[in-house]
Amino acid sequence: MKNVSYFIFATGFCVVAHAQAPEPWLLPDPIALTEASNALCIDQVKSTLVAGALRAEGRSKAEVLALLPESPKGMLLRVVSAMRESVEDAFDFPELSIHAQFSYRSEACFRETLSGVRVPRLAAIRTQVEKCQQVHGTEKSNELFKCVETVVRNAEPQL
Repeated sequence: MKNVSYFIFATGFCVVAHAQAPEPWLLPDPIALTEASNALCIDQVKSTLVAGALRAEGRSKAEVLALLPESPKGMLLRVVSAMRESVEDAFDFPELSIHAQFSYRSEACFRETLSGVRVPRLAAIRTQVEKCQQVHGTEKSNELFKCVETVVRNAEPQL
C-alpha cells in the first residue's frame, strides 16, 4: 500500500513538474473565413449572371455548356461543376429571376465552403425560391436575397 502511495505521488509530481502551459487554441477569424469563402465562390456566383445574360442574348443551353472546360481537376472540379449547374438552372428555370438564382448560388457556395456540406440543387428547392420571388419581386433586393438565403439554410444537405 505504501508503494502504491509513493507511485501515485511520484506520478502526480512528474505530471505537475513537466506540465507546460497549454497552447492557446484559437478559432479562425470569422472575417478571414468569409473572405476566403468569397474568393472561392466568386466564379460560381458570376457564372449565374453570365448564364442568365447569355440566355437573354438567345444562346442555347448547349452553346453555353460548350464554353465550360471539359475535364477540370482539383479545386476547379467543384467550380466548373457549379458553373454547369448555374447554366442548367438558367435554362431549366427561366421563370426564376437571375437575382433569385444569384442569391441561391451565392448562399449555396457559402454554405458548402464553410460547412463542408453539399446543398441541394436549385430544382429541389425551386418552389420555395419561387415563393420568395412572389413575395419580394424579381428584382435585386436585400429582402429577396435574405429569403432565398433562409430557404438554402433550411434545406437538408445532400449526402
